[in-house]
Amino acid sequence: MADNSTDAEPTDLEKKIIRQIEYYFGNSNLRRDRFLQLQIREDNGWIPMETMLKFNRLSQLSKDADVIVNSLKKSKSGLMEVSEDKQKIRRSPDNPLPEENASNMLELKARTVYCKGFPLDATIDKIQTFFDQYGDTEAIFMRRDKERNFKGSVFATYKTKADAQKFMAVESMKYEDKEMVCYFKSDYYKMKSEERKTQKEQSKKDKKEKKQQIEDEAVEANTEYQEFERGLVMYFTGACDQTSREDLKEVLGDYGVISWIEFNKGETEGSIRFESGTNVKEIIEKVLGDHNDKLEIRGSALTMRVLEGEEEDQHWKQVFENRTRGRMKKQQGRRKKKDRRPNKFTKYEGQRKKFKDSDDEGDAGGGGDGKTEEEKPKSEGKRPLADTEAGEERSAKQIKAE
Repeated sequence: MADNSTDAEPTDLEKKIIRQIEYYFGNSNLRRDRFLQLQIREDNGWIPMETMLKFNRLSQLSKDADVIVNSLKKSKSGLMEVSEDKQKIRRSPDNPLPEENASNMLELKARTVYCKGFPLDATIDKIQTFFDQYGDTEAIFMRRDKERNFKGSVFATYKTKADAQKFMAVESMKYEDKEMVCYFKSDYYKMKSEERKTQKEQSKKDKKEKKQQIEDEAVEANTEYQEFERGLVMYFTGACDQTSREDLKEVLGDYGVISWIEFNKGETEGSIRFESGTNVKEIIEKVLGDHNDKLEIRGSALTMRVLEGEEEDQHWKQVFENRTRGRMKKQQGRRKKKDRRPNKFTKYEGQRKKFKDSDDEGDAGGGGDGKTEEEKPKSEGKRPLADTEAGEERSAKQIKAE
């Protein structure tokens, strides 16, 4: 039977040791710590003290196994057990990891807050003291960039939802007289999701506008603005949403040969270009004369006039540019079709290998090492040289955000 209790109150050092070990074996860290997961499978969950002393943060607090064991025996949480020979520790089987389901994840998020605005040289101990003013924390993750530099923001998980709410209830949260930005974790994720969505849409819009600008410049550079015959374009307004090009052609085609109708169903205005030599002004007069000065199409009266001056110049400029645009697209289509033809000298061998992209930032400074799956060492049980502190997140599986 494991000896695991004492009534004595822990000293400040013992409290730090208890906190650090309970962080290692706590819900937040244990489910993501591959090294510990492998170790606890080997001996019914027991971890030798000589292994625990390889954890950098713990060994900085004490390198004496007896000090660590005696500290754990003063813990009131019931999370850890000490073996009878005091040579091993483990997470209590009576306190298993909660199942990773939607309900538990929501409950965890409800106890977790995001806080930004810490000095970049802030230590985990100072940050811990700051959050402990409002309740006991389960874990604190100092978020880091690719170079492992602290970003000034933290995820802190309180042991109870009430303590997290108590923290968030503070109207003006400050750290060393500096105003902090704080959210519940779920609200923070929603905000960053909306930001990424907006950025993605803006990026898509910018690319589209840039592409259009390049196309317009190319069209303008390749367009020959020719002389044109004036007085051939009729401009009209007042069309109903059911009016079609066919309706316009059926009524006005009897008065002159129509070359082009610039109009789409649902629009209220448009233009009609007639064949060279046509006097559009006379056509309008004839149409109005034949329809008692009021041409109606599908019950809607049209107002007609001849395009003149700058409006007419702009119309023909657009005509010439549209012709150039169509010609350029046709040429591009031919080139693409040609590029798709198989090359008899091209030889395909083997199968394409798809490599996974490593996360390029990570929530707290974790992340991929830039190697492909084949390049990574096979041994998964080796403890990283830079040990994780209680309060430093090693996983890079969460969202990328500032």
